[in-house]
Amino acid sequence: MTRLPSSPRRRLLATSLVSTLVAGALLATAAPAVAHGDPIDGPQTAGDAVFPNVGNGGYDALDYDIDIAWSPTGVAGGVITGEFDAASMTMTARALTPLRSFSLDFEGLNIDSVFVDGQPATWTRIVEPTAIKYKLVITPATPVEDEFTVTVNYSGVPQHHIDADGSQEGWSGTNDGAMLLGQPIGMMTAFPHNNTPGDKATYTITVDAPSVLADVNGVEGPGAVASNGELVMKESSAGTGRTTWTWRQDEQMASELVVIGIGRYEVVEGSITLTDGRVIPSWSFIDSGLTTSDKNRVRDRIALLEPMTQNLESIYGPYPGNSTGVIVKTVPRAINYALETQDRSFFPSVNSVAGNTLIHELAHQWYGNNVAPSTWTDIWMGEGMASWAPTYYNSAEGFGTSATTVEESYFSTWNRTAATSGNWAIAPGAQTDSADLYGYQTYTRSGMFWSVLRVAMGDEAFFALIEQWQIDNAGQSRSGSDLLALATEISGRDLDALWTDWILEPGKPAWPDKSLFALTSDASAPLNVGESVQFDLTAENTGRVALASTSVSVDVAQLLESAVLDVPAEATLDGTTLTWVVPQTAVGATATLSFTATITESAPGGTVAATASSTSPGASCADCVAELDVVEKVLPSQAPAISGDAVVGETLTVSSEGWPEGTSLSYEWALDGVVVDPADGNSVQRAARPAGSDTFVIPADAVGARVSVTVTGSLDGYRDGSVTSESTVAVREASDSTPGGGTGGTPADGAGSGSDSGSGTSTPDELSQTGAELPTAAALLGFMMLVAGGLFAAARRRRRIDAEV
Repeated sequence: MTRLPSSPRRRLLATSLVSTLVAGALLATAAPAVAHGDPIDGPQTAGDAVFPNVGNGGYDALDYDIDIAWSPTGVAGGVITGEFDAASMTMTARALTPLRSFSLDFEGLNIDSVFVDGQPATWTRIVEPTAIKYKLVITPATPVEDEFTVTVNYSGVPQHHIDADGSQEGWSGTNDGAMLLGQPIGMMTAFPHNNTPGDKATYTITVDAPSVLADVNGVEGPGAVASNGELVMKESSAGTGRTTWTWRQDEQMASELVVIGIGRYEVVEGSITLTDGRVIPSWSFIDSGLTTSDKNRVRDRIALLEPMTQNLESIYGPYPGNSTGVIVKTVPRAINYALETQDRSFFPSVNSVAGNTLIHELAHQWYGNNVAPSTWTDIWMGEGMASWAPTYYNSAEGFGTSATTVEESYFSTWNRTAATSGNWAIAPGAQTDSADLYGYQTYTRSGMFWSVLRVAMGDEAFFALIEQWQIDNAGQSRSGSDLLALATEISGRDLDALWTDWILEPGKPAWPDKSLFALTSDASAPLNVGESVQFDLTAENTGRVALASTSVSVDVAQLLESAVLDVPAEATLDGTTLTWVVPQTAVGATATLSFTATITESAPGGTVAATASSTSPGASCADCVAELDVVEKVLPSQAPAISGDAVVGETLTVSSEGWPEGTSLSYEWALDGVVVDPADGNSVQRAARPAGSDTFVIPADAVGARVSVTVTGSLDGYRDGSVTSESTVAVREASDSTPGGGTGGTPADGAGSGSDSGSGTSTPDELSQTGAELPTAAALLGFMMLVAGGLFAAARRRRRIDAEV
């Protein structure tokens, strides 16, 4: 809405957004859904901190069918007076728990009868103007459960509502008819309902009015009735001189977005095509009393509805309504404000529809209408976005030509508003006084916040957020905490401090840091063991204030597998994360952190990456990943294998396959892991078969030891790589085994063959010398256990016999 100052006028621009519930659902403070139980009296509040006595609990309004017969009665105070000859409201709702009574908000007018599910019901009214409490309390003949209907028949002279700030809304007379504008709570002057943005519903609005209307000077003209949704019926009766207009709103709508305009209008019908090819109807209403020139100006703006809507679709997603249009009507000063009434917004003058207010109210069709606030405290989301929208739309980064960016524009406003200014006195998301609802905090500070949020999230995440918010919550009411959760999820940044500063706490909030960080290294060639590399982590201040609260983290998990880090005092290393709190850095300046990494012997080789990131608001990455190459080890595709008998005097041979072509191999043989020195001459066998070759003659002093070999490969461009074979079985004396031609690579005594000879085939002698002992002992042990078991069983049997005796 755009309410310009008048008396204590306040509404600088249009409606709101946010809530915690699904379309039409009640606030979290209302009674929880209960399938069965003892009937209760429905709460006479929706739990709204701004309007604690407005709105109701215990049920979810689903649909309203409003039928009003209005007639003019005269002229007073320069406007037409009128009355409801007859009116009715039928609400279809769902009880969240069995209700023996429930309430609606209803101000003024006379109640003729009330029916619940077609049966007469009793009712009382509570009228406490100082508490802003106007309740119609209904007691049905039988408590309601699940879905029910209530019909209220009423009549009389409708009144307008005066808000705590002295402004006017509700049913107001105009120079030739009437206008119903209900934000924030004035809709209860026209029909009884659940008067909270947290309980959306669908609507049928039928108005019977004279076919010809006269202005205060007696000038007659064709009458018309403008409202929300789509015109489904227009039926005139020549005999009565009246016409019935029926509008149907099939989209979920908060009650404050209803509009009824009765007057002399020129009706402009047409259609617009949306970006997805969908064609929707357009109904616009132009005050017949305007000059021809002014009417043409309005028509020019109506012609722009299609491109403007398509442009806004490109940032907010698909248009949420099924029709569009505008209502332009000259009205008394008391209601001289624009309002984002759903589908076709209301404008009190040609100048308002011809300016940025049209963009503002169109943006509200998404922010404030499609997604409404759950409580009036969160009006700031919709009004802030609708204030931000024209600034963005008219800039070169949007759809206009202004060279001033949105960030520059809002920073300038922030910068020139002193910290001592009263403009900062109210936190947008913590306001509770309805007299201040349409102040600086709701429009300018909140529009500024959307720009700040863009700085904090970065462009990609920000524009993803403002579209996803609409897609996820279409037709619903949501809260500021819901928006924070989605912004945090999409951006991956910690936005809590920013949110608290700008939305929840009074006082001038801080403008956020904005930086561009990068991680680089000075490595230009693959590094070998013992060589070092320097990493530089930089943070450039690309914002409008000195960096004060930005930190950058580097994931060094891969680096730690290959190197030892020298961490400077300005950073901390916690596990595999290196964190740098960027020092205070002037606008345009760059801060740098340098650290080194030295390659270790255990480095696996290949490409190693370190990755920088930040969850600080306003921080974005230019070069997030620094890679370096570590010289790889040359390794075979398969392990070496030893063949031959593990017997003194026998020759073992190692086979090592799968090395890259051109690899030179060397060998180190070992006994029980101790490397055999080829230069050691104490053994004739060792001297005859050097340990550096691919064969090894087992020496006499190797009895009982196990033989292994390590094969080392060397290849240009690689680090030397080594692999070790499995050990043989224990070496035996030559007299303990007969030549066999089997492998000596058996990993353990007797493994696979039942022998400890190292031969692949056992002989009878080998069996008698080695394997026979274990079966004999095992047989003896088994026999002893069998005897013991028999004795135990006999004893048990004897005890049973004794017991029987």
